[in-house]
Order: sequence, then C-alpha cells, then structure tokens
Amino acid sequence: ATPDDTFFNLQWHYEQIGLPRAWDLTTGSDEVIVAVVDSGVLTNHPDLTAKLTSTGYDFVSDVNSAGDGDGIDGDPDDPGDQANQGGSSSFHGTHVAGTVAAATQNNSGVAGAGWQTLVMAIRALGLNGQGVDYDIAQGIRYAAGLPNDSGLIPDRPADIINLSLGGRTNSQLIAEAVQEARDQGVIIIAAAGNNSSSQPNYPAANAGVVSVSAVDFSADLAFYS
Repeated sequence: ATPDDTFFNLQWHYEQIGLPRAWDLTTGSDEVIVAVVDSGVLTNHPDLTAKLTSTGYDFVSDVNSAGDGDGIDGDPDDPGDQANQGGSSSFHGTHVAGTVAAATQNNSGVAGAGWQTLVMAIRALGLNGQGVDYDIAQGIRYAAGLPNDSGLIPDRPADIINLSLGGRTNSQLIAEAVQEARDQGVIIIAAAGNNSSSQPNYPAANAGVVSVSAVDFSADLAFYS
C-alpha cells in the first residue's frame, strides 16, 4: 500500500520495518490507543486533530518548567519547549505522535504507522524538553488507567505507551509505574538512547520494556544510537 500523503516519499524508515506490506493486511484500528508521553502535541495540527483522544493530560507540575502558565491540567497542547526564550522549539511530542498515527491517505503531510490508531497525548516534558521522574511516572500511571495526581482515570486507558525519552539513571518511580502498567497489560515502548553508548538507558532497560534503537538509511546502526 502506498499512501498519497505529500511527504510519504521521505519516510524511508517505513519501508525498513515493512509497513507498506503490513498495510496490505491492515491499516490498524481505532480500538487501539497509543499514549505518547512526551512534550505534548500541537493539538490543532491538521494531521493530528482528528487522531487525538479527548483524554490527553498535562502532568508538568512545575509552573516555571511548564511554559504554559500553570501546572498539571487537562490540556496536553505543547507551547514549545523554547517558549518565551527566543529559541526554536522541537515540538518533539508532535513528531512522535505523527509517526504513530498522523492522518493518512489525506493527500497532505506525512503518513502514520497506524492509519486508524488514536493517540492519547500526555505532556510530561516542559521547557528545553526536560522533565522530572515524578511527572513522567504520573503520565504513565494515568495512561494505564492507574491512580494518579489528576484524580481522573481515562474511560479507555492506553493499549501502548510510548516513551521517546530517558536517561542513565534508573528511576524507582518510573520503574514502578512501568511495572504497574505492564501488570495492566499495557505494552511499553522506550527509546534506547542517543548517546552512542552501550551503557543502559532507562526506562528502555527496565524489565518488560520494548527498547528501540535506531538505524540510518542504509540500515546500519545510527551513529548516535
């Protein structure tokens, strides 16, 4: 299957994981929810507006780090990780959410891996893409339908939680949240790290987590991975 999205021809990594052949069998299901625990998303992005659940949440608790003027709230919109600092924001969570489930076959933007998949946007990283273990753990707990500081439980918890974040320290808070989410049957995906090192990166190295490394256009290990 070859979608008509404008920039699909630049998404060379999809062929590497066999997505066009997989799409011949299925383009996914809106019964599947992927929680993207990251910097939030641009909720008005034309490739994402119809793909977001109404249950996203912002768990960045420190007002100074949040960049949106308040602490935790029900708005996972990404104000930019360089907000009010004169820099260029990465909108990292938007990029990740687009890879997971951007609106596809709409002759615009990029294609998502799951054409029907829905994204639960969880904001746990604030300015400069930084976050604290506690906020990340709260985001994991919320996405998995576990008790959390919001006092809310999503009607439909996530089936998969994506964590394109991490560090060298094994946080007990995050490890416990990951284990409790796994006990709920949630699949946890995490980035292996961008440090070109064989040292473990967490939460990717936690038990039960699917750890994802990176390759380049030639399918060789990426220099940063």
